[in-house]
Amino acid sequence: MNNFAKIFTVAKKEYADALKNRVFLVFLFFLLFLIGVSIIVAAFDFQGKVAVYQNALLKLRQSGQVVENLSEPQFFPLQLLRGAIEYLEIIGAILAIVLGYLSIAKEKGNNTLQLILTRPISRFSVYLGKFLGNALLIISVSGIVFVGITLVVDIVGKTMLTGSQLYRIFLTFIFTIIYLLIFFSISTLLSILLKSLPNALIISFVIWILFVLIIPQIGDTMDPDNQVPGGLFNSLHMVKADQTAILAKFSHYEKMRDNLEQTSLTKHYERLAFAFLGIKDTYNGKSLEFIFSERAIDGWWISLASLLFGVFGAVIFVKKRVLWKEE
Repeated sequence: MNNFAKIFTVAKKEYADALKNRVFLVFLFFLLFLIGVSIIVAAFDFQGKVAVYQNALLKLRQSGQVVENLSEPQFFPLQLLRGAIEYLEIIGAILAIVLGYLSIAKEKGNNTLQLILTRPISRFSVYLGKFLGNALLIISVSGIVFVGITLVVDIVGKTMLTGSQLYRIFLTFIFTIIYLLIFFSISTLLSILLKSLPNALIISFVIWILFVLIIPQIGDTMDPDNQVPGGLFNSLHMVKADQTAILAKFSHYEKMRDNLEQTSLTKHYERLAFAFLGIKDTYNGKSLEFIFSERAIDGWWISLASLLFGVFGAVIFVKKRVLWKEE
């Protein structure tokens, strides 16, 4: 059996073991359920607004008033995915942490690593197989999510997505995988490093709470434009020039707030996904070239973090043998 076949065998086992784990399946079902509900609710909410507009239009016409200049509500179908992205960045990260923990915990808990290594396979190949198996599982889960939300938008939203919109969803899908692999690698790394598996899981969730919940929430709270639904500036009907002038007076405050948000990889993922999908109005209707020029840094941050944590986990898995019971 060649080395690739050995790695693939380990990957298949990892994939199958995860699908048999009840904890993983519960989180997966919870994630899929919440995402489905969020998109359906958003779609029906828009349909309700359209119905109200059409009813008001009909009454105006019946009263003999001129209605040609009334603007019809705009429908941006990809904005329906806001809830899905938020659930992926929060619950999806939990799912990845659970996968990373279980991947190492079953070896430590059952003391099976030495049995695996009695076979002609290296530690690096074992780690690579584990990483590949769980990465394929994350890809599968993300694929189900994004295919599902595309179908829901088409059916419930009653709109046919264009090729450009589908491509934007695909790009979001790719960076979602990269983002989730960060938390998988962090959890795997801590489970390898720490002798206490419960401590490894606790620290993984502390990191999740800090960088997924606390820092992004602080950043949003510190943003004055988020204090009013729809945006403070929009509610005051301020033109772009006036907005820029006001923000210039608080440049140091805004820089501090932005630097705080920059420490959260979740915020980088959210900014990139919201830009691709046009959820943030600044990027709605803009070309991908414009979006990449504005948000490339976010893509680089999460890609580099995913790579570094993955490589670091491989190095520790191979070198720190004393942490395993076989030693």
